[in-house]
Amino acid sequence: MTELCLQPSDLFSYQPELIIQALAHPLFDQKGLSVTVVRTDLIHSEVSGNKWYKLKYNLLQAKTNNQTRLLSFGGAYSNHIHALAWAAGQLGLVSVGIIRGEPVSNPMLDDAQRWGMQLHFVDRVQYRQRSDAAWLQKLMAEHEVDVVIPEGGSNSLALKGVGELMRGISQQLPGLDYLLCACGTGGTLAGLLSKAPKRVQLEGYPVLKGGDFLYQEIESLLAGANRSVECHWSLDLESHYGGYGKVKADHKMIWHQLEADFGVPLDPIYTAKLFRRFMEKVAQGDYPEGAKIVLLHSGGLQGRRSMC
Repeated sequence: MTELCLQPSDLFSYQPELIIQALAHPLFDQKGLSVTVVRTDLIHSEVSGNKWYKLKYNLLQAKTNNQTRLLSFGGAYSNHIHALAWAAGQLGLVSVGIIRGEPVSNPMLDDAQRWGMQLHFVDRVQYRQRSDAAWLQKLMAEHEVDVVIPEGGSNSLALKGVGELMRGISQQLPGLDYLLCACGTGGTLAGLLSKAPKRVQLEGYPVLKGGDFLYQEIESLLAGANRSVECHWSLDLESHYGGYGKVKADHKMIWHQLEADFGVPLDPIYTAKLFRRFMEKVAQGDYPEGAKIVLLHSGGLQGRRSMC
C-alpha cells in the first residue's frame, strides 16, 4: 500500500495506481460473466478509496485560496471525517467535524482527534440543518472556519476528482459493460456518471433505507457541476440490509463469507453490502451472458475495527 506524504503540489500531480483484480466464483462461470474489482482501497492507508478523489480538489481549492480552517459533517463512523482529518493535518489545515449523535468514542473518531480534528457533536434534529444557509453561517462564525465541505465531501469539486477515477477505469478496462458502486451521499456515483462512456451501464447501491432520494441528489450534483450524462444508470434500492450502519447477524456472516470467497477485505457498511446484493442479482440472472462487470471497492476498511 502506498504511503503518501501529502504536500500541496502532490494534489496536482499524484495519480494513484489503479489495481484491477479479477474475481472468480462458480456462479460467474455458470452465468458466463467476467467480473473484476477496482481496488481503490489500496491507494493509501488513511485516505483510501473514493475519499482521495472526492477530497482532492476541495483541499486544493482551500490551499490555493489560503483557507486554513475547514468544517465538514459526518456520523460517528464516517470514512469522510476520518480521511479529511488526516489529510487536513498533513497539509497544515485546521479541521472541524460536526458529528451526528451523542458524544461517543471509537477508533475512527479517536484517529480524527489524534490528527487534530476538533469534534463537535449535535443531535439529529440539528444535523438535518446541514444544508441550511443560516445554520452554516452560524457554524462558520462559531468555529471560525473559512470553508464548509458537505457531508461525504460531495460537491462539484468531488465530481471533478471522481471523474478522473472514471477516466482511469475506462482506460484500463475499455470493454466494460457494467460499473457498480455503493452509495451514501451520491457523490461518487455522480462523479463516475460525469465521465462514463455511453456504452457503460452504472449501478448505484444505496446503503441506507429510502435511498430513492439519491436520484434527485445525484441529478442536483451533476447540474451544479454543469455535467451531463451519456450512459444509462440506476439505483438498486434493496442493498441497505436494514439501514445505514446496520450490521445484523446474517449480514455479518455473509460479509465474512464474501471475504473468504474472493480474498478481498470488505467494510460491512458499504462494500460488503455492494458485493452481497451483486451476488444476489447474479443468482437471479440479472446480467446477460458475456457481460464484463466491474465493482468499485471504495475503501473504508478502517471502519472494520469496531465491527469484526
